[in-house]
Amino acid sequence: TLHPARAHSQPPRTGLSLPTPEDTERSMDSLVPREGADGQAPRMTGSRLRAKTENPSKPRTTLPEDAREGLRSLNLERVHINYKGMGGFERFYESSEWKNVGKHHFMTEQLIAVPGTLRPPISEEARQENMKEEQAQQTVGKVPTWLAAAPGPEGQLLRRGLLNGVTIVFFTPGYEGKRFIYEHAKSLGVASVIIDGPGSWAEALVEEKVIKKFIAIDMDRDAEAVYQDALKVMQELSDDPIVSRPAGICTFCELSVPIVARLANELGLPGSPAEAIDIARNKHKTRQAMKDAGLPTVANTLIRKTADLAEGIATVGFPSVLKPISGAASLGVKKVHSEEELYQAFQHVKDEMESTVVSSGALIKTTKSMEKLDEQGNPTADLQLPEKNLECHFMLEEYLDGPEVDVDVVMSEGESQYCEVVDNGPTVEPYFNETWGLCPSMLDQSAQKELEMVAIASLKSCGFTSGVFHVELKYTSRGPRLIEINARMGGGQVRETHRRVYGVDLVEETLFASVGIPCRPAKTEAKCFLAYNYVNSKQSGKVLSTEQVEAINRLPGVVYAKPLVQEGDLITGPEHGMPTWIADIMVEGEDPNATLDYVLDLSNKLDVPIKPMQS
Repeated sequence: TLHPARAHSQPPRTGLSLPTPEDTERSMDSLVPREGADGQAPRMTGSRLRAKTENPSKPRTTLPEDAREGLRSLNLERVHINYKGMGGFERFYESSEWKNVGKHHFMTEQLIAVPGTLRPPISEEARQENMKEEQAQQTVGKVPTWLAAAPGPEGQLLRRGLLNGVTIVFFTPGYEGKRFIYEHAKSLGVASVIIDGPGSWAEALVEEKVIKKFIAIDMDRDAEAVYQDALKVMQELSDDPIVSRPAGICTFCELSVPIVARLANELGLPGSPAEAIDIARNKHKTRQAMKDAGLPTVANTLIRKTADLAEGIATVGFPSVLKPISGAASLGVKKVHSEEELYQAFQHVKDEMESTVVSSGALIKTTKSMEKLDEQGNPTADLQLPEKNLECHFMLEEYLDGPEVDVDVVMSEGESQYCEVVDNGPTVEPYFNETWGLCPSMLDQSAQKELEMVAIASLKSCGFTSGVFHVELKYTSRGPRLIEINARMGGGQVRETHRRVYGVDLVEETLFASVGIPCRPAKTEAKCFLAYNYVNSKQSGKVLSTEQVEAINRLPGVVYAKPLVQEGDLITGPEHGMPTWIADIMVEGEDPNATLDYVLDLSNKLDVPIKPMQS
């Protein structure tokens, strides 16, 4: 199914440098590694410039076998097959550190219930008073606002200069692929401090002189205990001999946002009110805030227990979508078409969510009889169960028609300073898994303006006035409707997309906002069209090689091609359930249709060797 935007008239496809599908096929065939004298296929080293990617190519972090087996067990419970490759989960769930996120980790709690054990937000009066006291101690922001908010490239250079020597705390660094964030902060002169659990990959950044300091605290506790320790170590940084008094705190991890907001509010640092964060993280409260503000929203009902389903059916009807109000990674999201299907789905996903743990950075469904499985699905050993579970609440809302989009927003001083629409391809239902993206959008300008207006108004209705946001919406037959708000820079391809197309770096805009520097992104006219796609596995089995993915990097117009699996991974094809993502491909060109066609053609022709699953 094509994105409706592709039906709109576009500039003629003239003067393109992109290869034709036939050229692509010949080029890809010539790039396939051939067997050498030793009978082994040589590994491609690649000759393209590393500047085309956010970080140098490097071996992917290997998940412990427990995590792989747990994911296979999770898939058994969800789609009734006996194993699952980790594939998309590494990107979906941006945990603080793959080897040190266990069943008691605060992120497990924040996945199931927000705000969970966290204390209520402080009052707005107390927040403003804290900020007033802290500003007297800070040197950042002493430049007059009118000067710091100067527009254009010159103003952006000034704002970058204001970051030089400033200490910013990053709470949980995300997975290792987010290294580019800390490298960019270093290039701006930021004295970065990372707080994470012991043994984090980010510890090595100190020795590599990317960050100034790493602070380890025990993350395997409830969120309030983690908050208390983080608050203490941040207060102690004021007298630290290595770094100066923190001027800001931020995170690029969704499940860390509520703690970061509370830390900023308590310490008087710039940042969003924790109350606004809690509203955005709770999808039901988001809908209510929009309704109270007179904004278009969707029919929905809060579901705490089975008895609430009857009201949900009367209010929402079918088809509808059942989803956790504070979940992540699309876990527990289910499209339902009938009363019988809803009752079955509710009990199933409720059990699934309340017995889900975060282990080695992966979301794992536990049962009393959970067992590790080998490649043939045979049990090998028991997996330890969590000592306690959390109650998960759900929302039933109407199913939305129409194309899905992302709207990335930079707010400062109460108003949007940058707002752009990125088209999304049709999601994979009933899991709502993402596929392709295209920027600039091919929707007509009036539709884009409507989407931007609803995205900004939604943020304001929650109480946001500054920061970087990733807002997901659909342009339905009745106009724009919100899916969800992420009060942080979007992950995946988001940063690279805006940097390449409009010259706007959302990492540095996040840094500006975290220390109270006005955001005025120096947006340029669109420099190119950029398209990306997540490639789904065509069959279940074991990955034998990813060299075909790596070979794509040498083709013209390719920004990058990243394997999302590695040799030996067990993956799922459409014949057994939701396909595993095996690659992320991004290309750029001069024409939107040709650019999108190119990335989809590369994806369709990609043939990663897979050993079929044994029956």
